[in-house]
Amino acid sequence: MVYPIILFLHNALRWLVLGSLLAALSSSYSGWLSSRPYRPLDRAVSVLTTSLAHTQLLVGLYLYTISPIVSYYWTYKPGFGESTEFPFFGLIHGSLMFMAIVVMTVGASKAKRQTDHRQRFRTTALYFTVGMLLIGLAIPWPFSPLASRPWIRGV
Repeated sequence: MVYPIILFLHNALRWLVLGSLLAALSSSYSGWLSSRPYRPLDRAVSVLTTSLAHTQLLVGLYLYTISPIVSYYWTYKPGFGESTEFPFFGLIHGSLMFMAIVVMTVGASKAKRQTDHRQRFRTTALYFTVGMLLIGLAIPWPFSPLASRPWIRGV
């Protein structure tokens, strides 16, 4: 069955997205606050982060189409009173993640067009921070009251 493999891949990619996003935020805030020149490495980190986020989105969209949890949600439409897990994965998780990736993509695109180094860092920092906040809200952390999942999934 392909579902557990895609679920494992989606979980593993989460850590790559979060790691690259933290690196991009660190790079953009340090560049913005220190007024240093924008380097090719800064651009590479931004491109890597958005590329990983887009890959995660594609894996997530495929997972959404084959998920038994999502299928159950759309078939029976259980509310939060029955179980928070179904509406979380049926609506909230995907919507917030999609918004986060759109925000990050717009930010990366706007930053690329900036001519001033400080503005480029600032734009990246602000848009990626909003993306990180949305992602943080949408991840089913082990401590989440809506839908908790383990830190690392096995296949």
